[in-house]
Amino acid sequence: MDTKHFGFKAAVAVLFAVVLATYGFYWLGISQLHDHVQRLAVASNHLKQGESFHSAIHSMLLDAEGFYKSGGQAVYREQYQVHLAKAEKALAELRDHVRHMPPGKAREAVNRQTEGITSAFTDYKDALGRIMAGDLSQAGRRLAWCAAKFNSIFKKYYVHLHDHHAHIQTQLSQSSSQTWRATSTVFGLQLGLAVVAGLLVILYLDRVVLKIFNFTEGMAYRDKLTGLHNRAALDKLIKSLDGDENRPRRRYGLIMLDIDHFKNFNDTHGHQAGDHLLADFAGVIMANVRGQDRVVRYGGEEFLVVLKGVGPEEILAVAEKLRAAIAGRQFVLPDGHAASPVTASLGAAVYPQDGAHFQAVARRADARLYEAKEQGRNRVNGPKNVVEPTPGQ
Repeated sequence: MDTKHFGFKAAVAVLFAVVLATYGFYWLGISQLHDHVQRLAVASNHLKQGESFHSAIHSMLLDAEGFYKSGGQAVYREQYQVHLAKAEKALAELRDHVRHMPPGKAREAVNRQTEGITSAFTDYKDALGRIMAGDLSQAGRRLAWCAAKFNSIFKKYYVHLHDHHAHIQTQLSQSSSQTWRATSTVFGLQLGLAVVAGLLVILYLDRVVLKIFNFTEGMAYRDKLTGLHNRAALDKLIKSLDGDENRPRRRYGLIMLDIDHFKNFNDTHGHQAGDHLLADFAGVIMANVRGQDRVVRYGGEEFLVVLKGVGPEEILAVAEKLRAAIAGRQFVLPDGHAASPVTASLGAAVYPQDGAHFQAVARRADARLYEAKEQGRNRVNGPKNVVEPTPGQ
């Protein structure tokens, strides 16, 4: 073998090994960021369950008050039972969250708050239960006591859970920033080495480098089951949407979708069929949005569609199109048999009418999604009576 050729190949091998090593470090950084996002998702879900619990017990109070004032109409008792079940489910998930927390002071603090909520809710439920059982003799006094108890639960316990979530978010934000800075530095080195390697062996390694890059990006920013963008990709998209305060932002819309009764579907047909449904459901969404729109698997059976340059009327039209397409689609099970009917509830919101930044708009869309579920599912809730944005927004 020619010495010159041997030295050239050895140099290429060394460069390639260094590039692979930096890719490994880059993947480690992405994995750490993914872990931070997962932990943030757990904290957000915990907060969502707290909000669901708070909403449900407030609805219970309103149902009991309506039952009392109407002289015992059965519709209020039915609504009360629905909200009671929702509150108990949310409380069970709050307690389950504590059981999965690592041992330590944080777990002990959250456990105290959660058990305090549980004890207060038991008294609250018992007092309302007497009214809903038909004992209206002291209903006014009991309702007043329950209203005070509701406020007490919020002030004494729920606010502390919010503080806990805020602390977690701060920690994850700091850790993510540190990981991102380290990863960015290594990526800079990686990029430089990749350029050198590409110049040396442009005819041989350019396609290999491109394939490795696409593979890494796909693994990091795509959901494995559905092929949609994941929460890591959404973080990058949020930065482009919110942008620099000195740069004019263009309007955009968000649509939150959630498969109705997905747990029942899983319980009936099995988790393999549930995964099959999620993949097909993602395909229906992609087939009914524009190529420039972004579809994200937001979590579990919940999806997010980001549409640039749309206003209230357009976002509602797209949301209704998606709802109708899903309701009209005959999904099939992995064995080829027809699945039970599948529908979705959707919540839509637009920037800037529904919020000054992405998170505010997303919260509005999520709230409308849950309103759609509470109002019967298989429906769209979106912006109404909104003011069109000024030119340039």
